[in-house]
Amino acid sequence: MADRSRHIVMRYLAAQEAVSDWANTAVYCPARFADGTLRSAQARHTARLMAARLAINIAQPTLSRCDDIDSLDIDADSLSAMSVAEDQAGFAMGVFAARSIGHATLDISDRHKTTSQRLISFSEVEDTRAKTYDVTKLLAHPDTIVDSATGLFAPTDAVIEMNCARSEIAAVASSSNSTSDSAQSRTTAENSSDDSRQQSLGILTSMIADRVDLALTWGYPSFDEALFK
Repeated sequence: MADRSRHIVMRYLAAQEAVSDWANTAVYCPARFADGTLRSAQARHTARLMAARLAINIAQPTLSRCDDIDSLDIDADSLSAMSVAEDQAGFAMGVFAARSIGHATLDISDRHKTTSQRLISFSEVEDTRAKTYDVTKLLAHPDTIVDSATGLFAPTDAVIEMNCARSEIAAVASSSNSTSDSAQSRTTAENSSDDSRQQSLGILTSMIADRVDLALTWGYPSFDEALFK
């Protein structure tokens, strides 16, 4: 029994370390932003599972909202795309909360909508958010639904969060790829710009990992085939 407990402790500590290691990968290797963000969230989930087995209390995931942030060094199109993803998730969660479906709450809906508003304001482009969206398919399958990205059945509320995260990862990855080709040609005078971008990527990988972590907590499959293409 002691060996088993020691094994769980080691897994817990390894997962805790992996959370920051993979987040750093997302920040300092922009071409691996998707991998780093998803792995970091996956490690958070593993750490929480191991903590439960050790009777260690870890707070449930809470969606960050870009509070106390004045700007993000990400291109306007990517920020706009992310704001739409948050807006869609916020609307769906609001509908689900009103009908007491799944784990949805008005607080979660508001957090998505607040983040959406912050992101579109950072972009300084025309606001193209629809504000209302077709949720007919979601309401037809309120408990579980086939995730179109993987073909797997998963809790519907968890799929909403994962779809939000995937859209945001794609937006940030697109932004990262568009700038990485010229990275080696930047002069020393531009290092401050690099620092600003890395800080922004750190904020975004943590924010998106919140969404993935919440989806995993709600029952979205955590094995690699469900998370990585």
